[in-house]
Amino acid sequence: MSASRRKGKYVGGAPVLGFDVDVARKRLIINEDEAARVRAIFALYLEHQALLPVVKELERRRWTTKLWSTRKGPERGGNSFTRTSLHKLLTNVSYIGKVRYRDEIHNGEQPAIVDLEVWQRVQALLARNARAGGGAARNQFGALLKGLLHCVPCGCSMIPTHTTRGGNRRYRYYVCVNAQNRGWHVCPSKSIRAGEIERFVVEQLRCIGSDTSLVRETLVRACALADEQRTNLQAEARGLERDANHWNIEIRGLLEEVAKGASATSLQRLAELQERIRTVEARASEIHGQLLALEQERITEEEITSALASFDPVWNALSPREQARIVQLLVERVDYDGAHENVAVTFHLAGIKALAAEQTASLKEKRA
Repeated sequence: MSASRRKGKYVGGAPVLGFDVDVARKRLIINEDEAARVRAIFALYLEHQALLPVVKELERRRWTTKLWSTRKGPERGGNSFTRTSLHKLLTNVSYIGKVRYRDEIHNGEQPAIVDLEVWQRVQALLARNARAGGGAARNQFGALLKGLLHCVPCGCSMIPTHTTRGGNRRYRYYVCVNAQNRGWHVCPSKSIRAGEIERFVVEQLRCIGSDTSLVRETLVRACALADEQRTNLQAEARGLERDANHWNIEIRGLLEEVAKGASATSLQRLAELQERIRTVEARASEIHGQLLALEQERITEEEITSALASFDPVWNALSPREQARIVQLLVERVDYDGAHENVAVTFHLAGIKALAAEQTASLKEKRA
């Protein structure tokens, strides 16, 4: 069992949300509906930055832990989430394609469900919250673009920092991680004043919300990007299917040779092809999940208008924490090129859609 775990194999036990057990092959396979929920749970934690609000939201949605049946029939699981079970889910390395054995972590046979970057952000936030006694990690500089701003020349994040001059006066900046670690000379962006870049991003949100032509242009570009991603994923899926079909034909021939008494070379080739097939199946499953996510993120002009129309009137009335939440919901990333003084804002379609849904639900509650 130890050797199997170190090879990343499934050796039994209760499956976790997002995976089912292929009993015949003794492998974990993705349950697409549950995997979508798992990704949503990770996104909720990044949004709320604390366990308890996520537990409450999962209770509202009536989402439960994994419901599964034993070989003898009785059902297990299907319980409401608690802070403990939610923490266990968020720290489960199975979701990034790994397995844990004692204090060791190894590559697993199962495909990943959660992007590694998302996983790492969640683990960092959990660690900070643990040091703070379990509360939400504080954004001590009030940085709206924390985790969103990237340095284009260096291809890395820009993190919030500050300096204090003249007594208690504080000046906030975003600093390129590469420049901070290796010296200012390596990066043309270096740093940018926080207030300057934050005002620019907020102004873009205000402009789009008040200009129907910009809403339409945003929708057209977003749909074009999604269509390009969809086309690339579908092309990759077709390529994988062709490869799998070709290898399956070769496998059938090798199996006939095995039945007649195959050579060691044939057996080695058979094992190699079977491993390739497993890899292809895992990637095909990932592509299927990504295509489902793109479908769920489809957004209409009305949804964009609804989400952004009330942005300008209420922005100044929001608390700093709520302002940060709204920006994190609407903006996927901000790219700053200090060499050419260019800024590019990428909007988060799923976030815009979620905000529109929030506003619709709030309006219904007020009418009720």
